[in-house]
Amino acid sequence: MSVATGVVALFPLIVFIGFGGLGIACMILFIRFAVRAIKALDIYLAEKSRNKLY
Repeated sequence: MSVATGVVALFPLIVFIGFGGLGIACMILFIRFAVRAIKALDIYLAEKSRNKLY
């Protein structure tokens, strides 16, 4: 009976660790996307300002 209780008690811990890992993975992907978007915006703004000079 105590073995089954221990297994049942570990299940929420495993789920919690899984959600934590998923959250960290999502944060890393969002940061990578934000950096790429900022680079694209910089390129776009540089191109638009270069066209205004000519």
